[in-house]
Amino acid sequence: ELEEGCPLMAKWVMSLQWFAQLQLGMIQAAKDSGASQSEVDGIVGPEYVFMRQFQMEEAFQPLLLSYSEAFWPAPKDWPKSGYHITGRWNIPKEEQEERVKDGGTFFSVGSEQQQCTDFINAGEPPVYIGWGSMTVQSPEHMTILAVSALRIAGRRGIIVAGWADFSSESLDTAPNANELKEFCGTNVLFLKAAPHEWLFPQCVCCVHHGGVGTVQASLGAGSPTIVTPVFADQHDIADHITKNGWGHGTCRLPKLKAEELGAAIKKVAGDKAIKANCVALAEKMAKEDGVGLSVQRLERFMVEDVKTGKWAEKKKAFDDKAKAWRKKNVALNFEKITAQFTMDLNKRYPPLRAWHEKSMEQFSSLFLLAKSKKLYYVKGSSCLARAGEKLKSDEVGRFREYAFVELLEQKGSRLHVKRIKGVGPDEGWVSTEVKGVEIVKECAELDILRLQAEELAKTFADIF
Repeated sequence: ELEEGCPLMAKWVMSLQWFAQLQLGMIQAAKDSGASQSEVDGIVGPEYVFMRQFQMEEAFQPLLLSYSEAFWPAPKDWPKSGYHITGRWNIPKEEQEERVKDGGTFFSVGSEQQQCTDFINAGEPPVYIGWGSMTVQSPEHMTILAVSALRIAGRRGIIVAGWADFSSESLDTAPNANELKEFCGTNVLFLKAAPHEWLFPQCVCCVHHGGVGTVQASLGAGSPTIVTPVFADQHDIADHITKNGWGHGTCRLPKLKAEELGAAIKKVAGDKAIKANCVALAEKMAKEDGVGLSVQRLERFMVEDVKTGKWAEKKKAFDDKAKAWRKKNVALNFEKITAQFTMDLNKRYPPLRAWHEKSMEQFSSLFLLAKSKKLYYVKGSSCLARAGEKLKSDEVGRFREYAFVELLEQKGSRLHVKRIKGVGPDEGWVSTEVKGVEIVKECAELDILRLQAEELAKTFADIF
């Protein structure tokens, strides 16, 4: 979750930093293994990642974005060239069915086809739940989450295995395994795989991780969509779907509870306005020819750039620029490399520069407050804040884990604090411990950077 006022670009800068560190690690590993200089030079470095992501206008080949502009138009601060939003890439349902008749298996549920059809026809339209390649905590955890949510929502569902390989056997570890298995008897169908184009239009809503391809399939089918994000753009897509009334975005999948998912299914599946919004969007998406436009762009690229030699010239210029940058900055460490990237982006994106300047001021404030013993941080997963000192005063919100707060006043174990950095209300009264467990703790100067690094590491620690 982004802090209040944090521009979305800041998230993509973090992504750039992660990829830069990954590529630097690959280069160092090659050197340590005794690779030749030419082999080391052939490994994509952080400069290449930066140029491809943030200097798109200089790209030597077109970037095709295979999603609908009706779903998400290009933001105003995007480059004016270097990419094309083509529309969704999909094979029409009719063509898929023809291929199945001819013996093709890619667009079929296979041997489970009739079983799936019978299940769909046996009652109200089911809820689709599938997380594709996303695997968090364990297959057992994910299966229990899916079935429990359906049971809470009072809905039938089709659960597609994906990489986590869901099955009824995965329910054995649940405290209420017998109840969940009994519910599955007539209300849940487990499938190994299923073609989205065929299945999604028959579902009352779709639950998935929010990968842009799956989102295009569920919204393109006019199906209300619940996104349970894991990482990257999935969070942005979850928020975008909620904002536009096409469904609901939950908290991150690794933190998601059955109660929250069940409530989301219950709400979205029965909301006529959301369904109408999705149908309207699907009609706009259906008018686009993503595959046809992509073919046109590629053919034009081949004729105008590849065959004329322009592509080779552009690629050489791009590669030469990247090599020159690496040669010039070969002695720089990761921190100095990313600092250069950040300086460049700050010049081009004023909101990002303003955010970084604010962050620097925040860190200065954190160290000064720590020195004066007035800096605290939220140690627990969250901390309830109230308007007054009394425990029965009105709630004003919750500070999230790793939020930094300034101590304004203390009365016993109750602290009056103001948020300096992190997620939570601007101000409130909190308790330092609950039932003997410390949830808010004083922060020393040396702890500030450690806690920031710990927060970043913990964000993805539950993904395997």
